Amino acid sequence: MKQTKNKTSSHQVELLINQLNLKAIAKHYQTLSTQAVEQSWSYPQYLAKLCELEVARRYQNRVQVWTKDSKIAIDKSFATLDLLELPKSVADNIVQLKDDVSWATDAMNLLLIGPSGVGKSHIAAALGNHLIEKGVRVKWFNASFLVQQLQQAKKELLLMQFMSRLDKYKTLIIDDIGYVESVTRSV
Repeated sequence: MKQTKNKTSSHQVELLINQLNLKAIAKHYQTLSTQAVEQSWSYPQYLAKLCELEVARRYQNRVQVWTKDSKIAIDKSFATLDLLELPKSVADNIVQLKDDVSWATDAMNLLLIGPSGVGKSHIAAALGNHLIEKGVRVKWFNASFLVQQLQQAKKELLLMQFMSRLDKYKTLIIDDIGYVESVTRSV
């Protein structure tokens, strides 16, 4: 009889976990239960471990979804950016922007200006990927593509709708602004 109650309880737990969409907990709760018994964890310790796994899964999922949606190159990150190749003042500024992301959350503008090929896009992408990891939603646009999208939305009388879709992003990265002039003249 006790066996039946445990199976029923276990079945109820699985149903509730699935209904709450707790995928990491569903995957690990039985294994961790065994580990908790073997190591004499308290109920709060067991629950904390399960919650840590769920929070980590959700974080990884959010970063993956937001990164894909952002259109930022994944390979352009701080791990692939050699700050030693940059002037020390520039590298120091980049490190400060990385360490304190309030500039993005406070809706401040950041302009990266310099000649072609010095790494502005790489720095912007690295900052964008870092912001996503910090919980800031980011969208990457090539400036000429953004101008085309805005012109098309205006032509179709959908400009406000297009602009409203951008509201979900805390930060917009607009790359290659210097190339927009030729696009706007040809349209």
